[in-house]
Amino acid sequence: MSSRRLLGGGGPSGPERSGGKAPASTGTWGGEADPSGEGGSPAKPGKFPGSLRQEISAALAAAGAAPLHRFGQNFLVDPAALACLLEAIGAAPGVRIIEVGPGTGVLTRRMVDAGAQVLAVEIDRGLAAWLETDLVPRGLGLVVGDCLASKTRLHPDLEAFAGAGPWRLGANLPYDVALPVILNAIALPTPPDKIVVTIQREAADRLCSRPGSDAWGATAAVLQAAGTPKILRRLGPGSFFPQPRVDSAILGWTPTRVLPAGFGTWCRNVFAYRRKVLPGALRDGGMDRPRAEAACAAAGLDSQRRLEGLDEQELVALYAACLATADAVTIPGEDP
Repeated sequence: MSSRRLLGGGGPSGPERSGGKAPASTGTWGGEADPSGEGGSPAKPGKFPGSLRQEISAALAAAGAAPLHRFGQNFLVDPAALACLLEAIGAAPGVRIIEVGPGTGVLTRRMVDAGAQVLAVEIDRGLAAWLETDLVPRGLGLVVGDCLASKTRLHPDLEAFAGAGPWRLGANLPYDVALPVILNAIALPTPPDKIVVTIQREAADRLCSRPGSDAWGATAAVLQAAGTPKILRRLGPGSFFPQPRVDSAILGWTPTRVLPAGFGTWCRNVFAYRRKVLPGALRDGGMDRPRAEAACAAAGLDSQRRLEGLDEQELVALYAACLATADAVTIPGEDP
């Protein structure tokens, strides 16, 4: 994958978006009224003041660009949602932030102005040229290219930035890369110390789901095994330009542990057999039954329970038991 890297005075390079700091949310931002009426309520379409929309339109005109569906470009025009993002991200001098998909730089500019060291990755070359002119001279680090090196790896410049010190992920994420970006970020040896992103509401609900619900699965289990997710604000289609056909949400996440190597791959593998009892799920995932039963016993789990009923702590314990009771080559879903 080819990419072009531009470094601003703010520090090292890296991919996509980042967040910033704003005054405490009081229902107003930048002198504009909160269009949603309440802090957590979805905003009604078409009710926002013009300033953010005008800012974005002016940037698009200057860049000679237009929103592109293939890049998932839905620009945030809700001032209260932007305030929520900025406050939760907490951009400040010394804070290091990765932003995926900065677009016209509405969020980026405010994070840079707050003194944060922001590394942004932008796949749209027209908007990247605009950011190079407008924000790189003010300290933005910019990578032009895809935020993902593969389905299971972030862009190498992002990984290098993440490995250089504490960092945060803050962005209005394009829907189609949201889950890979989040899951690949938390799987790094140096995961973010905070995530604050806008994603599709259905995805946010799934990531915050619990065992016993239809939404509970490998994605939620992996995220919750590494930290605590929380929906900070619900956003209607009118929070964006152009308007998507679905609702969105601002998702926050804080870490509680570094995931054991290979856990995400293993979890996705065994959840393919989520409705089976534990030894059966492990067996179908590639482990022989005697070792599967031994792993359940070592983890203190009733072998008659079904995989879909385990919470994240129990899954981590079961994975550790699998590692301890099976030959490395037979651990279901283990990375080579």
